[in-house]
Amino acid sequence: MTDELLKLVRRASAVTDRSEEVKPGSIFFAIRGTRFDGHGFIPRVLGRRPLAVVVERDYVPPKGLDLSKTRLIRVENTRRAFALACREFFGRPDERLKILGVTGTNGKTSTTFILASLLEGLGFKTGVVGTVFYRAGGEVLGRGNTTPGPREWYSLLREMVKRGVRFVAAEVSSHALDQCRICGTRFEGVVFTNLSRDHLDYHRSLEDYFAAKRSLFSDYFYRAGAANFDDPFGRRLVGEFGLAGFGRSEGSDYRILSPSVSLSGSSFVLETPEGRRVKVRTNLVGGFQIFNLAGALALLDRLGFELDELVKVAERLEPIPGRFEKVFDGPFKVVVDYAHTPDALEKLLESARRLTEGRLIVVFGAGGNRDRSKRAPMGRAAERFADLIVLTSDNPRFEEPEAIIADVLEGISDRSKVLVEPDRRRAIRLALEAARPGDLVVVAGKGHEDYQEIKGKRHPFDDRKVVLELLEDLKNGFDNE
Repeated sequence: MTDELLKLVRRASAVTDRSEEVKPGSIFFAIRGTRFDGHGFIPRVLGRRPLAVVVERDYVPPKGLDLSKTRLIRVENTRRAFALACREFFGRPDERLKILGVTGTNGKTSTTFILASLLEGLGFKTGVVGTVFYRAGGEVLGRGNTTPGPREWYSLLREMVKRGVRFVAAEVSSHALDQCRICGTRFEGVVFTNLSRDHLDYHRSLEDYFAAKRSLFSDYFYRAGAANFDDPFGRRLVGEFGLAGFGRSEGSDYRILSPSVSLSGSSFVLETPEGRRVKVRTNLVGGFQIFNLAGALALLDRLGFELDELVKVAERLEPIPGRFEKVFDGPFKVVVDYAHTPDALEKLLESARRLTEGRLIVVFGAGGNRDRSKRAPMGRAAERFADLIVLTSDNPRFEEPEAIIADVLEGISDRSKVLVEPDRRRAIRLALEAARPGDLVVVAGKGHEDYQEIKGKRHPFDDRKVVLELLEDLKNGFDNE
């Protein structure tokens, strides 16, 4: 950010990238978006006499406009300039917080919750920024977005400072990194969970997707970092940036040994870089959660926290909404999970397969108007582990559910184990009606979400509530079996 722009930001009444919000005294940043180019709104903006307009290409204003009180400033990248301006406008709140950033395809939400729960257990007031919600200590500040835009991000961090938060655990998405939403942020520590096929409707290739994730480690300040050493992309980051590697592979700095999972919790031995072996027990369920917990422990150990104290807290961590969340524990069991990528679904069902004495039944779909290339692989993952698959709608958005289901079916060779029901409520009912004692029903894809997005509208729909409502409807039938 130029010295001239910095001085103007300190005088500004507001900074914005939305033309309708511009008022005298504010600064407007013209940003090229995926649908609109902010430069096209400059004539309207200039009529509102802002303090300054920031552009990234030459602009000649229409004749007749009074620009005596408005500065036109050109920068190389208005996205980056806007983020840095927001940081300055809100008082550089990241410098008064210890921010732990988590990036990767899967496991971001779980890892941020784990980090927050561990730190809260040690007595630190901790904030959470991510998919489920924004929270300061025990107070929810708003509904979540994986990583908010620059103004909301820095405004939220300032609010965290006001509320006495010491640490913030934040999800950092590839979109946010690519769009410079958090540019300028100083991190205390960063974690890479894994990388698999997702968001290829936005990123041109898997390598471009990784490049966006990598920028968290190459372009931002942090004191310590950890990466999944079992993941080939994580291994690249360990080698390139000297991060602490965690995983089951030989050569991991923090190596996972003797993992064990049950429906009541998980355990493993964590071998440290010094060769010390620490027994870890947790109430979290699933092999994937062992990796998420190991990553959190590795980062905090690198930051100087006492591992023995962390392990004590790990025994009773805060439940993570919609992540292997147990909804019903009766003759059969029902869990709800957010898994909506091939890798996440495979890991979820692999863990579920190990935990059921009977059959594994899965209900899932795929999102509409998103990366179609992951649909067939999701079908293959389900076929590999499940005994019965009920294919249904996720968030179809503007696509037809039947077309999405047809794409998923392309990955399933044994159609005899598949039921197709586009109506998600009816699909869940089919799975519950089919369940027998000892079976495990997994409802995947939406997790904590409380809506279905269909034709541009969000309709109330919470898998957890729907399961309980249907179980109540079917209760007499179950009791009579």
